Amino acid sequence: MESSSDKRAGEIMYFQMAFRNLRRNGIRSSLAIIGIIIGVMAVASIGIFGANLKATVLSNFQNITNEVLIYPAYSAKLRHGIVTTSGVTYIDKRTAERIVRLPYVKDYAFVCSNFATVKYREGVFGATVYGMDEKSVKKLFSVEKGSIKLSGSCVVGYDLADRLNLRVGSRLEIKGKEFRVAGILKEAGARFDVNPNNAIIISLRDFDKTFNAKGYSFIVVWVRSLNDVQLFKDAVEKTINAKEKKVDVFELKIIISKINETFNFVSRFLMAIAGVSLLVAGVSILNVMLMSTIERTKEIGVMLAIGAYRSTILKLFLLEALILGIIGSVIGALLSLAGGYTVDMLILHSTKYLFSVTTVFYMLEGMFFGLLTTLLSGFYPAWKASRLEPLEALRYE
Repeated sequence: MESSSDKRAGEIMYFQMAFRNLRRNGIRSSLAIIGIIIGVMAVASIGIFGANLKATVLSNFQNITNEVLIYPAYSAKLRHGIVTTSGVTYIDKRTAERIVRLPYVKDYAFVCSNFATVKYREGVFGATVYGMDEKSVKKLFSVEKGSIKLSGSCVVGYDLADRLNLRVGSRLEIKGKEFRVAGILKEAGARFDVNPNNAIIISLRDFDKTFNAKGYSFIVVWVRSLNDVQLFKDAVEKTINAKEKKVDVFELKIIISKINETFNFVSRFLMAIAGVSLLVAGVSILNVMLMSTIERTKEIGVMLAIGAYRSTILKLFLLEALILGIIGSVIGALLSLAGGYTVDMLILHSTKYLFSVTTVFYMLEGMFFGLLTTLLSGFYPAWKASRLEPLEALRYE
C-alpha cells in the first residue's frame, strides 16, 4: 500500500509540475490571472458597495421600526369619469385621545398639516405648515440654530431656511398672522411621517387659530416594542373601527422590509452584470488550458505510455486551473476592499460600513465564484487531455 509520505510526495510533485507548466506559458497565464482578478474584484466590490448603500439608507430608518402612523380613513375613487370620496379628512380629537390611551402605546405625537402661502419680506412662497407640540418636535428633530420654541413662534426646515436665507429672528406671515423664527432644524434624511426640510412648524394652538383646524391630519404612535405593533393594530380595529372605519393604520416596518428587498434585488442584479467579467475570465482560462493541451500532446502521450493514469492527467490539468484561480481570486478579493473604499467615498462620501462582516462575506463570495469559474473552465481541457490515446499523442507533431 502507498504510504502517507508517498502520497504527500506525489501531491508536491503534481504542484511542482503544474507551476512549471504555468511558468512555461507565463504571458498567457498572467493574462488569465488578470482576468480573474478583474472579475472577482468587480463582483466583490459591487457587493460591498450594495451592502454599504443599503446600510446607509436603512440607518435613516433604524428608529422607526416600532413607529405606527394613524391616518383618517379617507379615500377617493374615479368612477365613470367622476371622482367620488368617502370617509373623513381628519381625525377628531376625541378619537385621537381614545387611540393614544390604548395599550401598547409608549409615546405619541399629534400632527396637523396644511399647505399655505407664506410672506417673507417682499416675497411670497408656498410651504407645508405643520402643527405640533414642542415635546414631539424635540423628539423627532434636532435644532441647527436657535431653539425649539413654538408659542407664537415657529421653527423652519434646513432647506427652506437655506433657500430663502432665513435666520433666527426672521419674521414670516402665514394667513395674516406673524411668526418669529425661533430655530432652524438640522437637515433630516428621508422620512415617512413629518418631512421638515422644506416646512414650517408651529404649535397646535397656533395652527388651530390660523387654519381653524377641526382635528388632526395624522398621529405618530410609538409602541413599546416591535412585537406590540400587530397587537396595537388589532386594538385599533376592535375599539376605533368596530362600527365604522374611522382610521387607517400604517406600520413603518413594512417600508423597511420593502427597502431591504429592493436593495437585495438591485445588488444581485449589479453583481450579475459584474459576473460577465468573470465569464470573460473563464473563457480566457479555457483558451489557456486548451492551448496548453495542444502544445503538450506529445508530453501527455509519454506520460500515458510510461504508466500514468488518466485520472493523474485530469488532476494535473485541473490543478493548473486551480492555481490560476487561487492566485487571481485572492488578489481580486484583496483589491475589492480598495475598490469598495473608492466607490463608497465617491458616492456615499463615507466608509462607515466598509469594515464589517458583510464586506468579508462578499470578498469570500467573490473568491468562491472566481475559483468555481476557473475549475469549470479548466474541466473540459483537463478531461480532453486525459482522454488522449498514447500512440496518437506520441505521433503528434
